[in-house]
Amino acid sequence: MAINGNLYDWEGVSVVLQDGMVAGITEIKYSDEQPITAHYGRGSLPRGYGRGNYAASGSFVMDRDEWEKLKISLAASPHGSGIYDHEPFVIIVAYANHDMPEIVDTLKSCRITKFDGGGGSQGDDRVSAITCEFTILEPILWNGIPAKKDNF
Repeated sequence: MAINGNLYDWEGVSVVLQDGMVAGITEIKYSDEQPITAHYGRGSLPRGYGRGNYAASGSFVMDRDEWEKLKISLAASPHGSGIYDHEPFVIIVAYANHDMPEIVDTLKSCRITKFDGGGGSQGDDRVSAITCEFTILEPILWNGIPAKKDNF
Protein backbone atom coordinates (compact mmCIF):
# COMPACT_ATOMS: atom_id res chain seq x y z
CA MET A 1 0.00 0.00 0.00
CA ALA A 2 1.37 3.40 -0.97
CA ILE A 3 1.61 6.13 1.61
CA ASN A 4 -0.40 9.02 0.22
CA GLY A 5 0.47 11.73 2.72
CA ASN A 6 -0.18 12.97 6.18
CA LEU A 7 -3.68 12.09 7.32
CA TYR A 8 -5.44 13.81 10.22
CA ASP A 9 -3.49 13.61 13.46
CA TRP A 10 -3.57 15.33 16.84
CA GLU A 11 -1.20 18.05 15.64
CA GLY A 12 -3.86 19.17 13.16
CA VAL A 13 -6.75 19.30 15.66
CA SER A 14 -7.97 22.64 17.00
CA VAL A 15 -10.62 22.97 19.71
CA VAL A 16 -12.44 26.25 20.30
CA LEU A 17 -14.48 26.80 23.45
CA GLN A 18 -16.38 29.90 24.51
CA ASP A 19 -13.22 31.90 25.27
CA GLY A 20 -11.34 30.92 22.12
CA MET A 21 -8.86 28.26 21.07
CA VAL A 22 -7.70 25.93 23.84
CA ALA A 23 -4.02 24.97 23.77
CA GLY A 24 -4.06 22.73 26.85
CA ILE A 25 -6.68 20.25 25.68
CA THR A 26 -5.26 16.76 25.31
CA GLU A 27 -8.31 14.73 24.32
CA ILE A 28 -11.82 15.32 22.98
CA LYS A 29 -14.55 12.79 22.20
CA TYR A 30 -18.14 13.28 21.14
CA SER A 31 -20.95 11.14 19.78
CA ASP A 32 -24.62 11.13 19.01
CA GLU A 33 -27.32 8.55 18.51
CA GLN A 34 -30.94 7.95 17.65
CA PRO A 35 -32.02 4.44 18.60
CA ILE A 36 -34.28 2.41 16.32
CA THR A 37 -36.53 -0.28 17.78
CA ALA A 38 -38.05 -2.98 15.60
CA HIS A 39 -41.82 -3.44 16.03
CA TYR A 40 -43.22 -6.94 15.69
CA GLY A 41 -46.66 -8.36 15.10
CA ARG A 42 -47.54 -11.84 13.98
CA GLY A 43 -44.50 -13.86 12.94
CA SER A 44 -40.81 -13.35 13.64
CA LEU A 45 -39.99 -10.47 11.29
CA PRO A 46 -40.40 -6.79 12.08
CA ARG A 47 -43.39 -5.05 10.50
CA GLY A 48 -41.90 -1.62 11.10
CA TYR A 49 -39.84 0.39 13.51
CA GLY A 50 -39.98 3.23 16.00
CA ARG A 51 -37.43 5.96 16.55
CA GLY A 52 -36.16 6.93 19.97
CA ASN A 53 -34.97 10.36 21.04
CA TYR A 54 -31.85 11.90 19.56
CA ALA A 55 -29.07 12.30 22.13
CA ALA A 56 -25.54 13.69 21.90
CA SER A 57 -22.74 14.00 24.44
CA GLY A 58 -19.00 14.23 24.76
CA SER A 59 -15.99 14.76 26.96
CA PHE A 60 -12.63 16.46 26.88
CA VAL A 61 -9.49 16.37 28.99
CA MET A 62 -7.60 19.57 29.67
CA ASP A 63 -4.64 20.73 31.70
CA ARG A 64 -5.33 22.39 35.03
CA ASP A 65 -4.32 25.90 33.88
CA GLU A 66 -6.86 25.76 31.02
CA TRP A 67 -9.50 24.39 33.42
CA GLU A 68 -8.97 27.38 35.71
CA LYS A 69 -9.71 29.76 32.80
CA LEU A 70 -12.78 27.77 31.70
CA LYS A 71 -14.09 27.58 35.27
CA ILE A 72 -13.97 31.36 35.67
CA SER A 73 -15.70 31.85 32.34
CA LEU A 74 -18.48 29.37 33.19
CA ALA A 75 -19.07 30.93 36.60
CA ALA A 76 -19.43 34.38 35.02
CA SER A 77 -22.73 33.31 33.43
CA PRO A 78 -25.60 35.78 33.83
CA HIS A 79 -27.76 33.07 35.43
CA GLY A 80 -25.64 32.45 38.50
CA SER A 81 -22.18 32.21 39.88
CA GLY A 82 -21.86 28.43 40.01
CA ILE A 83 -19.89 26.44 37.45
CA TYR A 84 -22.96 24.38 36.47
CA ASP A 85 -25.13 27.52 36.06
CA HIS A 86 -23.51 28.47 32.75
CA GLU A 87 -25.24 29.30 29.48
CA PRO A 88 -25.03 26.66 26.73
CA PHE A 89 -21.99 27.27 24.55
CA VAL A 90 -20.57 26.06 21.23
CA ILE A 91 -17.54 23.78 20.88
CA ILE A 92 -15.84 23.75 17.48
CA VAL A 93 -13.46 20.93 16.57
CA ALA A 94 -11.43 21.42 13.38
CA TYR A 95 -9.27 18.79 11.71
CA ALA A 96 -6.77 20.08 9.16
CA ASN A 97 -3.40 19.58 7.60
CA HIS A 98 -1.67 20.86 4.48
CA ASP A 99 -2.79 18.18 2.00
CA MET A 100 -6.29 17.24 3.26
CA PRO A 101 -9.50 19.28 3.26
CA GLU A 102 -10.38 20.93 6.57
CA ILE A 103 -13.18 19.23 8.51
CA VAL A 104 -15.12 21.26 11.08
CA ASP A 105 -17.54 19.62 13.52
CA THR A 106 -19.78 22.00 15.46
CA LEU A 107 -21.22 20.99 18.83
CA LYS A 108 -24.00 23.47 19.62
CA SER A 109 -25.61 24.22 22.97
CA CYS A 110 -23.15 22.30 25.15
CA ARG A 111 -23.68 22.13 28.91
CA ILE A 112 -21.02 20.74 31.23
CA THR A 113 -22.49 17.93 33.34
CA LYS A 114 -19.50 16.51 35.23
CA PHE A 115 -15.94 17.35 36.15
CA ASP A 116 -13.45 14.71 37.19
CA GLY A 117 -9.80 15.03 38.01
CA GLY A 118 -7.33 16.82 40.12
CA GLY A 119 -4.60 15.25 42.13
CA GLY A 120 -1.54 13.35 41.17
CA SER A 121 1.27 11.30 42.60
CA GLN A 122 5.03 11.54 42.92
CA GLY A 123 6.73 11.04 39.58
CA ASP A 124 3.78 12.22 37.47
CA ASP A 125 4.81 14.55 34.68
CA ARG A 126 1.25 15.79 34.21
CA VAL A 127 -0.74 16.22 37.39
CA SER A 128 -4.23 17.50 37.95
CA ALA A 129 -5.66 17.04 34.45
CA ILE A 130 -9.41 17.64 34.42
CA THR A 131 -11.98 15.59 32.49
CA CYS A 132 -15.15 17.49 31.56
CA GLU A 133 -18.24 15.63 30.40
CA PHE A 134 -20.92 17.54 28.53
CA THR A 135 -24.36 17.12 26.99
CA ILE A 136 -25.00 18.53 23.53
CA LEU A 137 -28.52 19.94 23.33
CA GLU A 138 -28.71 20.47 19.55
CA PRO A 139 -27.82 18.05 16.74
CA ILE A 140 -24.10 17.87 15.97
CA LEU A 141 -23.07 19.43 12.67
CA TRP A 142 -20.73 16.79 11.27
CA ASN A 143 -18.63 18.96 8.93
CA GLY A 144 -21.68 21.09 8.19
CA ILE A 145 -24.20 18.25 7.87
CA PRO A 146 -26.70 18.04 10.75
CA ALA A 147 -27.09 14.70 12.49
CA LYS A 148 -30.82 15.33 12.80
CA LYS A 149 -33.08 17.80 11.05
CA ASP A 150 -35.61 19.69 13.14
CA ASN A 151 -38.98 18.98 11.53
CA PHE A 152 -40.91 21.63 13.45
